[in-house]
Amino acid sequence: MLKLCENTSLGEKYYKATVKGMDIYVIPKELSTVYATIAVNFGASDTDFVLDGKEISLPSGTAHYLEHKMFDSPDGTDAFEKFSVLGANVNAYTGADKTCYLFSCADGFEQCLRLLFDVVTKPCFTDESVEKERPIITQEIRMYMDDPYWKMHFGLLGALYHNDPIKNDPAGTEETIANITPKLLYDCHRSFYNPRNMALCVCGNVNAEEVVKIAEECIPDYEEVSLRRIRPYEPAEVCCHKREFSLDVSAPLFAVGIKCTPPENGEELMRAEAENEIIVQAIFGKSGSFYNKYYEEGILGDRFSSGYSNEAGTALVMIYGSCDEPERAYELIKQELDNRKDSFCTKEEFERAKKVCYSSALDTYNSTEDIASAFVSYVFRNGDFLRYTDYLRNADYDSVKARFKADYSSERSAFSVIYAKEDSNV
Repeated sequence: MLKLCENTSLGEKYYKATVKGMDIYVIPKELSTVYATIAVNFGASDTDFVLDGKEISLPSGTAHYLEHKMFDSPDGTDAFEKFSVLGANVNAYTGADKTCYLFSCADGFEQCLRLLFDVVTKPCFTDESVEKERPIITQEIRMYMDDPYWKMHFGLLGALYHNDPIKNDPAGTEETIANITPKLLYDCHRSFYNPRNMALCVCGNVNAEEVVKIAEECIPDYEEVSLRRIRPYEPAEVCCHKREFSLDVSAPLFAVGIKCTPPENGEELMRAEAENEIIVQAIFGKSGSFYNKYYEEGILGDRFSSGYSNEAGTALVMIYGSCDEPERAYELIKQELDNRKDSFCTKEEFERAKKVCYSSALDTYNSTEDIASAFVSYVFRNGDFLRYTDYLRNADYDSVKARFKADYSSERSAFSVIYAKEDSNV
């Protein structure tokens, strides 16, 4: 049975149904392309869990390896080729807390959706195919090791976190993927690729009843499993304050992270995201006083960005940039945090930041891909993207100020920097 959910202030709506345990979301939009994604509540950080009473530890990179192999068809063909014949673009990615399989198309939606269900529900792993994938993923791992932004990002996570698997590359390492076998992949598929652990989100000019009908025909019956995830203890303080590397870059790159308190799911999750987004925009946004002051002084350049992220039980603020004096930039960011500890920002800065964040959230509704991607970021955490703008609009100055004072500290910050090889002693 379809349930209609609306946000009348936005003029947006979606339909929800549950088919064999899988939640189905259909967001009608009169746009030229249809975008569909099946999200699996299984990501790179899910390495330790209890399955039917037995503790299991997965090699780092297992979820990503499984994502790669799901495109192998039982008939020996490649699912990518089948989507290409239909004129659709297909892709997949593994995040810290979920794996997503997706496509976009202008025509042939029903065939594409049926094919996407085939991809996620009909695994086919052989010794030969799994072994064939190993050098491909090994090459991917090596390629990312030479990517300065990737290296800087995971260097920052490694500085912020002691034990949490969020700090590990989703692809794993050459050593860990050597232990991945067909049996391990089948066990993971049986455990996690269960309708109760997946969600479908479709956005575009489609009929919700037809989407549900296809789901009813394509979702197979699954056996029930008892599954409990295990998360390691993670202290509030950072692991270390600095990580530095040397790569072929034209100018030093830096990333500053602030380790925040992870929010609870549901209402608190959306409130925390809205308030943190406003905080980051007010203090480190490109329209704010901090960036403009040090941009005019020539310390910060055009490549400066900031944002808040929370996934897989973690939460952090990330500030990225490129400049000749990254150490000085880090010190200035820490000083800004300390100087604003009591004052936070003016009410004028606060209101301006709210408007920027609200406008950015509204822009999401102009793209079927952006809508569906934002939507699935909440589906396993009892949130509702359609209501997110309400939390932005209703954010209260005193509440946001209290969150800043409680969570933002130079002591809970870390610094990751990529120096040019000729300028570094690393």
